[in-house]
Amino acid sequence: MKQPIDALMQTARVTAAAALVLAAATPVARAVSPVAKLKGSAGPTRFSTADGSVVTAPKFRVTATFSTDTPGAQLFTIQKAVVYFPDHAGTNGHLFPSCSAQQIERFRGNTRRCPRGSMIGSGTVKAQALQLGVTATGRVTMFNSRRGKSIAFNIQTHTPAYINETIEAPLTQLHGKYGEKLTLVVPRSLQEIITGVFVGVQTFDVTLSGAVIVHGVPYTFIRARTCPKRAVHGIFDFVDWTTGQTATVTADTKVRCTLL
Repeated sequence: MKQPIDALMQTARVTAAAALVLAAATPVARAVSPVAKLKGSAGPTRFSTADGSVVTAPKFRVTATFSTDTPGAQLFTIQKAVVYFPDHAGTNGHLFPSCSAQQIERFRGNTRRCPRGSMIGSGTVKAQALQLGVTATGRVTMFNSRRGKSIAFNIQTHTPAYINETIEAPLTQLHGKYGEKLTLVVPRSLQEIITGVFVGVQTFDVTLSGAVIVHGVPYTFIRARTCPKRAVHGIFDFVDWTTGQTATVTADTKVRCTLL
């Protein structure tokens, strides 16, 4: 009986060795990861105030683009973005009229009812309804909110679904490497626009500016009059709703700047 047992043991060893070789030779599928990139620029612009005065105001443009590290892979859905702004110039939001997300909701999304002078920027968002394969570009309008303590982002689009929603994004003053940060938490209604249809943002491109006249004196929304020395830093949280995979990525950009 010893010979059959030895033969079986030898066969088992050969089988195990072959399995190990096969496992080593088989490539392991690499998980797809989201990629975020930032681009920033700053410079002067001519801006008409609510009373018709024309003021030279600083403008600050930030463009975020999102993709994956695997060509052709489905985009992730963004859940949260935190953007750190350089230096410590800050804003004059406490001098500007306010229009919060709550107010715009009471206005049924009619942003024209916001106080004159509360609008501080605009831009576009390009996103894909992932399960439908439909790409659309929406309009973004920004308002000074809570007397400069936050920015209200109103997002409107008509394809593939009608959207008119406003996100309240707090501005937090910092005392270290950065001057302040903006925290934008994307509501579930903008992550899943139709039941089972999730959104992958491709680009988010906005420009911040604005000016008001207070007691005859012009004030710009952005206080900075010099080019920032540090980079803009972003932290982005994503989820792939088809797999449950989550990921956090960071991005930095030096600000291309003309004299303010």
